[in-house]
Amino acid sequence: LDMNTSGERHEMVKNVKLISIEGDAFQIPISCCHLSEVINCELECHSSEDENGSSDEAQNGTDSCITLSLTASKIHSSALRKVADFMMHFEEEEMTSFSPPFTTENLGEIVQQWYADFISTGVDHSLLTDIIAAANFLSIQPLLKLSVLAMSININGKSPETLRPMFGISNNLNDSEQKARVMKENEWAFEARRQFEENQAQE
Repeated sequence: LDMNTSGERHEMVKNVKLISIEGDAFQIPISCCHLSEVINCELECHSSEDENGSSDEAQNGTDSCITLSLTASKIHSSALRKVADFMMHFEEEEMTSFSPPFTTENLGEIVQQWYADFISTGVDHSLLTDIIAAANFLSIQPLLKLSVLAMSININGKSPETLRPMFGISNNLNDSEQKARVMKENEWAFEARRQFEENQAQE
């Protein structure tokens, strides 16, 4: 993460501005940032710098803001917009906690209807994949769990012939280059599963 700061003291900061790979900015209140371990860590680093007096810029009469550039993470604007919406709504209405096994595939019966609509309405496979990758990179566990659940519901029961084009897989399963490409493009799935299993073990 590249971080530009404005504001004299960390306690003066009111908002965090997230920059997508396209250069679009999405501003969220600092009170929402506890959901992301990565953003929270950046804020703590900024706070330490302020205490040491290394941050001395100020904006008089306006709310101070920290800008985090996510261009290196390749998070697209469409996904980052969803991330920002999720974090702000979660602050107002915390998502119901859930864990498998599930007796239904109706998301509205697992989480509140807002979250069910959020992750399904207007969200195609490509966007859902980007949301999972963004949630994984920023370590936003509630969003990661919700999006992975939505993905598992979306692919459940589909034939291999239907799934292959969704994930860019051809019929040649002996192609080592293709295997490496598919694993790299979908490494979020392996990481999400690892984190999910670790969280379940801790609970």
